[in-house]
Amino acid sequence: MRKQWTALALALALALPLCAIPALAQTEPPPAEAAAPEEDPGKEAPPEEAAPEETAPEEAGDAAPEEAPPAAGDGGNTIVVRPDGQPETTAKDSTMDDELVFTGEDDFRYLAFEDLRDRVLEGSLTARMLQESIASIDAMDYSKMAQELNAQMSSLEAAQAMYAQIPVSSPMEGAMQGYIISNLASSYGSLSSSVSDLASGRIQKDAAAARRQLKNAQDLTVVGAESLYFAILELEQTKTALQRNLAALDRQLQEMELRYELGQISALTLEQVKSGRASLQSSLSTLEMNLRRCKLQMQSMVGAGLTGSLVLGPLPALSQGLIDSMDYAPDLTEAKSHSYDLFAAKKKLDEASDTYDDTRESYAQNTYNVRSARHTYEAALYEYKMAVQNFEMNFRNAFDSVKDYSQVLRSAQTSLAFQESSYASMEMKYRQGTISHNALLEAEDALNESKETVETARRNLFTAYRTYYWAVNYGVTSSGQTGT
Repeated sequence: MRKQWTALALALALALPLCAIPALAQTEPPPAEAAAPEEDPGKEAPPEEAAPEETAPEEAGDAAPEEAPPAAGDGGNTIVVRPDGQPETTAKDSTMDDELVFTGEDDFRYLAFEDLRDRVLEGSLTARMLQESIASIDAMDYSKMAQELNAQMSSLEAAQAMYAQIPVSSPMEGAMQGYIISNLASSYGSLSSSVSDLASGRIQKDAAAARRQLKNAQDLTVVGAESLYFAILELEQTKTALQRNLAALDRQLQEMELRYELGQISALTLEQVKSGRASLQSSLSTLEMNLRRCKLQMQSMVGAGLTGSLVLGPLPALSQGLIDSMDYAPDLTEAKSHSYDLFAAKKKLDEASDTYDDTRESYAQNTYNVRSARHTYEAALYEYKMAVQNFEMNFRNAFDSVKDYSQVLRSAQTSLAFQESSYASMEMKYRQGTISHNALLEAEDALNESKETVETARRNLFTAYRTYYWAVNYGVTSSGQTGT
């Protein structure tokens, strides 16, 4: 039993850093299916129905509760109803999330994974800031810009001609006239360079590169939200496991107290069990705090009210057909065409190559200028090759992870089938009176652990496939391993 507590504590320590994703919040109108009724904004919105095999502990339920809790200020005690439709009757059944009262149109209690991308792009202040920057680039009119630049150049030419015709009566006036004409000529040269860049398409290319960088930042914002979504589901599953182990420890403690009264164990042994329970309870409290913190971060990323009360929907089912359709070579080519990192490295290499060519035309071959430009070009070339190598390695890891987690899921499902048969056997023995109720409960715990193993494998497979999906369609890769 102590080994199980240690494993859960390690899983908790590994899961918590995933929640450290910076986010900004802004309110937005709730979706029709999750918003509270207009006539009573104090009522809770029921969560959507989810498939039983994908439902997280706090999301389970076949139907919405018939009655929602009264709004604050209506008088009387608030009746808390869990997402599965069953009222909470004891403090043990209570959770931090469900004790929070729904407080307005900008809050929603249910977030489906299918809606996450739209929620982030519409509600995240970071995503909206990036979108406005993209819109600013899209609003540029290069034809109008060329006309304005030509008009300014004509004005500068006229000003130069006017100042050149002014008679000079002293050396001071001559120096001042020369200074003004020199500044006008410098401004004219700068505008002429801009016109040349505009005519050659360099300005348009720079604007397109900036737009692509902003779009990549938007994609990374959504990827961060998805990672946080997976982390919350993992924490919720860990919370369920801790609660189950706490219940098992309570049964063990009850048995140990009876054995102590009978003189079969020492007081020290009993205190060790009590100490283990206190440690497990502390871990559960810490997990609940971090789970609430992660949900607050998620609410800020989707522009919802910061209440910490949020129910996440189950992950969509991943068909075997999608996994079978993965084709490494063409998918890698497609991913490279979308990668901003490769695009930026290639752009830097092209600029270094152009600088090297210009330097060779302007200086002798053996001058330090040419040697410096050549080394700069070679450094950019190695940097580009390294970017390609890293991208291909990350893509290969993503591809292999999907295949590996697929077989891990099949293995976990096989183990679950065995545990189901074993539990059915234990249940029959209990009905026959050959085993105790505690033995049956231990068999049930083992069955639940197998179910959680399957759920973890399914979540890891989905996470790995999303990593592959983002790489192929958006060129976004990660060097870290997916799943846990």
